[in-house]
Amino acid sequence: MNEHKRPSKGTSSYKEQPGGVRAGSGKDRMRSDRGRAVTGKAQEERGRRQRPDKLFAGGKQAGDSRPAAATGRGHAEELRPGDRIVVTVKRLGINGEGIGYYRRKAVFIDGALPDEVVKAEVTQLQPKFIKAQLLEVEKRSPDRIEPPCPVFGICGGCQIQHISYEGQLRAKTELVREAFSRYAGLEEVKIKPMLGMEHPWDYRNKAQLQLKRKGNEVIAGLYEAGSHEIVDISGCPIQHPKVNSAVEKVKSVLEELRIPLHKENGAKDGVRTIVVRHGFQSGHLQVTLVAASARLPRQDDLIRLLRLTLPEVTGIALNVNPKKTPLIFGEQTTTLWGEDTMEESLGDLEFSLSPRAFFQLNPQQTVKLYESVRAAAGLTGRETVVDAYCGTGTIGLWLAPYAKEVRGIETIPEAVEDAKQNAARNGRANVSFHTGAAEELLPRWAKAGLTPDVIVADPPRTGLDPRFLEAVLRTKPNRFVYVSCNPSTLAKDCKVLLDGGYVIQWVQPVDMFPQTSHVECCVSLTME
Repeated sequence: MNEHKRPSKGTSSYKEQPGGVRAGSGKDRMRSDRGRAVTGKAQEERGRRQRPDKLFAGGKQAGDSRPAAATGRGHAEELRPGDRIVVTVKRLGINGEGIGYYRRKAVFIDGALPDEVVKAEVTQLQPKFIKAQLLEVEKRSPDRIEPPCPVFGICGGCQIQHISYEGQLRAKTELVREAFSRYAGLEEVKIKPMLGMEHPWDYRNKAQLQLKRKGNEVIAGLYEAGSHEIVDISGCPIQHPKVNSAVEKVKSVLEELRIPLHKENGAKDGVRTIVVRHGFQSGHLQVTLVAASARLPRQDDLIRLLRLTLPEVTGIALNVNPKKTPLIFGEQTTTLWGEDTMEESLGDLEFSLSPRAFFQLNPQQTVKLYESVRAAAGLTGRETVVDAYCGTGTIGLWLAPYAKEVRGIETIPEAVEDAKQNAARNGRANVSFHTGAAEELLPRWAKAGLTPDVIVADPPRTGLDPRFLEAVLRTKPNRFVYVSCNPSTLAKDCKVLLDGGYVIQWVQPVDMFPQTSHVECCVSLTME
């Protein structure tokens, strides 16, 4: 998934999605480094969510709430909120919830795992489904484990840390298989073994953390789901340790200098977000403070102390975002010290990344995904490739050495400029990038005589524009390569392509974000 091109965050001022903005060190450090963050309500919530097998006997007893059978309500339509039901969980849902059935009606239960038999309390009734809260695990899955993060289930960054990694890969594969069965009518589709990680931790190269002050201590973290309360996630295990270390040191400097935080004591200025990015290949470290004003109190002291505390830092920047918005970045960025950009590479491609520039959050898995795309494209050096929804151009640039020509299409002008600069930097002379909608440019090019041999599409989670699908079926390239971060919309769009004469050769799932419910897929389709 090329996150830059997503409509919700397609500009450089976006709010990150898959896996969220999560920090991480290693499993062994979690219990000591993070224990202080789990107190009071958070500890109670963690216990409720992660130890359901211990709760039913001595936990929540909501009034005289009884199993549904005891109330005489045997049919799903007769259930009421508060009723307790027994459910056999069949599979994992797209948001990491367990899905089973009660009287043929789907039941969604957070924290329940496939093949478990659970007791749950009904919380919401809808015409087509039921939502319920996990109370007790009667039959435990062998894949259930104790999650290493003490705020798992509270911060919302990871949905499936309570599943062994082998179990995660199986569950995600089944999620893809179920999507093709349900939405494309394919009971038999060739799904290759999931490309997982040898070490499914410490993989995120970037953290974007909100700030608040608790006493004299600065807290950096994420908003708890459904609230404005920041959960301290310092040291979360899926973030690279160097990023975690840098976040802690930046916090200590803000504490020492008493730099004001945004909305602290009613103030409208001050620092609102810490952004830290680490270059896995270059070793560079970029620190950006997002604030509501263009200059910070004690700014010179802040720069000096950051340099002393973080000798490895290569650039310190200030981004100004005074607006009330979910977007992290504003439009104005000033380099306070060091380099304007940081260097990083992906395979043999090199990039200069400004603070707001997009770069894949898990470079190791990105290489596996892009190699899958290259295999699906079947390039011999004679093909013309159209890279639709190209974002900053990374897929097109990856394919360029193996094709005659690559044309990228992207609606966001800033992303197109980034793509052009990336092409020039890497000497990809056979690549061009164009601003516009793929569903408009593709027919225009076809009318002008362009006949692409391969079309690659990596759309937002909402899937392909119907007009683009129509254009593809009119153009009929020999190969269509679909990269998707949403199995449901992927399968629905593939059904349209199948009805139009394409055949699925294989589906390659890639675990881009371990410990989360997200799964990336590359699908190879050929024209019959």
